[in-house]
Amino acid sequence: MMQGSPAATGKGATRREQILEAASALLLEEGYARFSARGVAARAGLRLSHVQYYFPAPADMLAELLDRFVRRYSDEIRARFAGPGNGEQRLHRALDFLLNDEAYRRDCGIFMLEVASFAARNEAIAAALRRYYAVYLDGFVDMVKALNPALAPRERDRRARQSIAFIEGMAMTRPHMGAKGEADFSAREATRAILRLATAS
Repeated sequence: MMQGSPAATGKGATRREQILEAASALLLEEGYARFSARGVAARAGLRLSHVQYYFPAPADMLAELLDRFVRRYSDEIRARFAGPGNGEQRLHRALDFLLNDEAYRRDCGIFMLEVASFAARNEAIAAALRRYYAVYLDGFVDMVKALNPALAPRERDRRARQSIAFIEGMAMTRPHMGAKGEADFSAREATRAILRLATAS
């Protein structure tokens, strides 16, 4: 957006945020299949033309929402890992959040299963998805580095990618884990597995 345009003013920024809040609520409540610019406009109490001024296509809103999702939750995960305790305790806090936090899992189900499926057909969403995985990888590289500072950068990157693949596999099977107690068990098992992976010589 060009500097000085209406969308760059304080009023424009407020209106843009209003639209994104309405879009996020609509997406989370109705799912991707029922998401539309008209629905966002109705929810925000705005004309459709106002929404289309800031976001010419629904995919532009979805890409922005995916970026917001990434920024919010990457900060959450890093904060949990950065807290007090030894490496295992810090890692467990981060993984427990990834695997068991209900709000994160709900949002992730919408953004990573529904919205991401649109990436093959839309470059704006595909680019947002690439940014997501770049941030996700950076977070795990930092965790592996903290757990095993002696690793060379290339090996650190490889182990971070393996950790992500492991976590995503567990996240996909998490709804089928059975009893409620299995949730914490899965986080503890993931912590041990990734700790072994990160600290192996």
